[in-house]
Amino acid sequence: MSLTQLSEHLWAFRDTCNVYILKSGAECLLIDAGSGAVLQHLHTIGIDRVDWVIHTHHHRDQCWGTPLIQSTGAQIAVPEYERHLFDNVEAYWQARRIYDNYNDSNTFFSLGENITVDAVLRDYETFVWNDYRLRVLPAKGHTYGMVGLIADVDGEKVAFTGDLMARGGRVYQLHAMEYGYGDLLGIEFTMQSILALKKENVQKAFPSHGKLISEVKADIEKLESRLETVSGIGRLYTSGLDSKFSENQTIRESKLQPISEHLLWAGPYTCSNFYIVLSGAGHAMLIDYGLASLGQLHWGADSDGVQALRFVEHHIDQLREDYEVRNIELVIPTHVHDDHVCGIPFLQQHFGTKCWALDGVADVISDPAAWASTPCCFHKPIAVERVLRDGEAFQWRGFDFEVHHAPGQTEYHALILGIIDGKRVAFGGDNLFLFNPGAGGIEREIAFQTTVMRNSFQLDMHRRCANLLRTSKFDLLCPGHGELITMDQRRIDEYTDYIERKEAAFRDIVDEPADHFIDLFWTRMLPYLSEARPNSKLNFKLKIRNNLERAAVYSARLLMAYGWTSDGDVESITLQPGERGEIILGATSPSKVDPRRRLVTAEILIDGVSQGPVCEALVSTY
Repeated sequence: MSLTQLSEHLWAFRDTCNVYILKSGAECLLIDAGSGAVLQHLHTIGIDRVDWVIHTHHHRDQCWGTPLIQSTGAQIAVPEYERHLFDNVEAYWQARRIYDNYNDSNTFFSLGENITVDAVLRDYETFVWNDYRLRVLPAKGHTYGMVGLIADVDGEKVAFTGDLMARGGRVYQLHAMEYGYGDLLGIEFTMQSILALKKENVQKAFPSHGKLISEVKADIEKLESRLETVSGIGRLYTSGLDSKFSENQTIRESKLQPISEHLLWAGPYTCSNFYIVLSGAGHAMLIDYGLASLGQLHWGADSDGVQALRFVEHHIDQLREDYEVRNIELVIPTHVHDDHVCGIPFLQQHFGTKCWALDGVADVISDPAAWASTPCCFHKPIAVERVLRDGEAFQWRGFDFEVHHAPGQTEYHALILGIIDGKRVAFGGDNLFLFNPGAGGIEREIAFQTTVMRNSFQLDMHRRCANLLRTSKFDLLCPGHGELITMDQRRIDEYTDYIERKEAAFRDIVDEPADHFIDLFWTRMLPYLSEARPNSKLNFKLKIRNNLERAAVYSARLLMAYGWTSDGDVESITLQPGERGEIILGATSPSKVDPRRRLVTAEILIDGVSQGPVCEALVSTY
């Protein structure tokens, strides 16, 4: 093993992976570490200190020598979405499922011991070291969180690409394309990543394995063709774009489609539909901005191996090039789910986009740690500039809109109505789709309402949606998933009938009052996730709704453990039928804290009768 000079300040060391050395004076930055043997050779090129090791991904062949290099004083930077596989990998191994495992993603190639991390490489941000600026580009494919690094080195624009691709237009390992049992979703992810790399127009690419890629554009185009061929074989589950994996599936980004002169959508093959209202003068307003394809959602067998939903930019180029949009001015989410909102922080950071949201939606997306017990919370807070109220009307660039609370698929959901190009258009989020229920004598697609109990389901939620649909009198429904829906009276009647039959069945299977036995979150503790220092005070807010058919006194007290103390005993509130209220409870952490996540529970009493510790929160002490 020896060093190979690639340019004036760049060397390569072939180890269990290619280790790249950027030199600045007598110190250097390494891209990946291999076994760490590179340390023995650095003196030959006048380097006496490794300042940083930058990792493209978490695999052992990239980083098993990192502790050795770290012991010399080097700092470590890792991809944001794989950090847990560096500094918390011991916990990962404790929790990783062994039996009945349907997660085939290659996180099994992780280290066995934790490595201290000094910096995180965040998508689309820049890591600066001396005279070098390394821009972080998502390179999802070979692993979920892998990154590429774009930099100017010795007068050339180059990319360090990890294991995204190999010279000649190939993937490094085909088995690495498998994410879930029997799929090859990495095919789609690799396609998205190489097309993003293609736009960078780099002169050279330096992969983790094999020779440097000198014909970058040509090799990417070869790999595009090969990925398409694999995808076209069928039944290999190379994409999540179509749950039926039909012959029409594509691993490429869908194209924006016009609905009318000033209204676009991303077509039925995105994961989560988003819609664009055009001002006609270079401005755009978005309804939702989430994931590009169903495969990006990771809701299936691999979900236990993914730390957090990862957003990758999509459709912006076409919006700019084909529709001359220069200002993505506003985005309004229909509801809180991550697959619909995960792109909003990106818009805010890179385009200065403002976010307006219905009040209940704003509560959740602006403070996801507090609401983490709600399914599908996106982990990054979203700043909401304007909070909208139920029934509120507003304008944007001459277009009239109104927003309504429509608690269907989740409690924290809006229906957005607008008059666009002479039509009354409703943006329905996840509330209504077309589906053949195959029951009740129905053998055709009808408009139906999704039901998720953990989405804070209460019986009146869907009735409220049906009433809203009947009174809104819109021409076109733009749903959160699937095809556009033209609503006529028959579909509204079928939708209403579906809800009524479902509610009757739900009521029949539980005691009355039914919501008391159906509503999972009749009491909820906020914040669900929090942190505490020694001897610090935390306040918990218990949100309670009375599902009884009578007035009742709700009381609560914290059940303390691990040295925690409660600041009081029992707090109470009287609620009328259907009324909601809040109770604040305080606690103080112990003087000596154990740095682990702890469960804090609250006992709830109704008219003095204990319901037990029915709500909880998680506290990390440090």
